[in-house]
Amino acid sequence: MNTVPPETLTFPVSLQRHAFGPRLVARAGDVWRAMQDVVVDQSASVGWTPERYVQANTMFVVRTMTVRHHREVRIGEAMLGRTWPSRARRQMLFTRQVRLFAGEELLAGASQEWAYLSRDLQPTRAGPEIFEAFKLIEGYPEVELPSFVSQADQKRHVFDFTTWHGWMDPHGHANHAAYIDYCDEGVARVVAEEGGDPQRLVPVAETVHFRAAIGAGELVTVETKAAGHAQGARVFEHRILTGDRVCATGTTVRAAAT
Repeated sequence: MNTVPPETLTFPVSLQRHAFGPRLVARAGDVWRAMQDVVVDQSASVGWTPERYVQANTMFVVRTMTVRHHREVRIGEAMLGRTWPSRARRQMLFTRQVRLFAGEELLAGASQEWAYLSRDLQPTRAGPEIFEAFKLIEGYPEVELPSFVSQADQKRHVFDFTTWHGWMDPHGHANHAAYIDYCDEGVARVVAEEGGDPQRLVPVAETVHFRAAIGAGELVTVETKAAGHAQGARVFEHRILTGDRVCATGTTVRAAAT
């Protein structure tokens, strides 16, 4: 079965040295950034550049993103990205699929839920020019987390940090891929406290649901706990907060490198 629409364009993708750890494989957050580059390139290819969104006083913001990693991305590896919108609801919510390949080999896939907003973060309806540019392609599988067996309630690990002004993305808030960095740091600290090596963690899958933006100079709290097991990997659950406000919830599935 063909899992990618044949009419979708391919976009070259490369990751810089800072995306790789000591094992010379990419971090999950940087795979997310590569997928974002593919989406931006596809949008620009149909006339919707970042500058045009500013002129239109609108933007797309990720609400939920789920990723499956079929294998780790190696340093220096050439990749191709493909993406297509697959669903629209109420002219404000859009589902998009993204896939990363090395040649014909599927490296990672994502299903994303996007909200169409004004620049002051108010929901707005997409006009005919959006639907003309972004043709919906239905009937292809979406990405889901693997099923897992839950375990009894575990101790919650907590750490805090303050966001830097230099971390803000073009929308003026923490980019959605950064939230996976926060989650993975929580997992790394749990594994390190257990006596394990965090550098041997292998991304299998993850999902994040975004509830509120994080700005510069905010004190962020990351809560992480072990939640179960899936196909030889461990499952962790996360909450990312500023004060009492939950900005995101997430689930990560991580294995150990062999």
